[in-house]
Amino acid sequence: MSELGTLNIERRTTANSRASKQLRKNGYVPASLSCKGRESISVALKADELRKGLTSYGRNALFRLSLENDNSITGMVKEIQYSPIKGEMIHVDLQQVSLNEEIRADLSIRLKGLETLEFKKLMALPQLDVMRVKGLPQDIPDDIVIDVSNVKGVENINVADVEFPKGIVPELSPEQCVISVVEVKRQGNNFAELAEEGSF
Repeated sequence: MSELGTLNIERRTTANSRASKQLRKNGYVPASLSCKGRESISVALKADELRKGLTSYGRNALFRLSLENDNSITGMVKEIQYSPIKGEMIHVDLQQVSLNEEIRADLSIRLKGLETLEFKKLMALPQLDVMRVKGLPQDIPDDIVIDVSNVKGVENINVADVEFPKGIVPELSPEQCVISVVEVKRQGNNFAELAEEGSF
């Protein structure tokens, strides 16, 4: 396993909207840390540090969560809530994990080989926004990559057709359609034909 990044988190003594607003004003993000068998802890971390960590290590990366100089907590970012207006982070859910216990995660789908598909006058229509999978925390990727460059014609790509990283198991039916590949339709009549028909 690659080296873990570190996120410094601080315990929050007051967890109301007014205190959270002040934290964000000071460059922090209010957060909660879920620990197995214990109540979640209200914490905060620097927004810039979190952004840098996710950029460097990935959205589903593992981090050492340093709380009060204790680096023994291994965790990951479970969910980030964003402001619908400014797009800034307003709250983060952190989850303590064990390297020996599987977790579940919703992964985005990334398509590879779209240029080849377009050359064949085909188009990929996603049928799912995310795919739920399970695996050990250190094996969870940032997304699921589906290569469509070898598709020759109209067809559906189902869960059973997707190649998952080692140790990652989908929690969906094998027959669930993930991507529908269809022919690109021509754009109706051209301008001259429409004009001749009196459509203008």
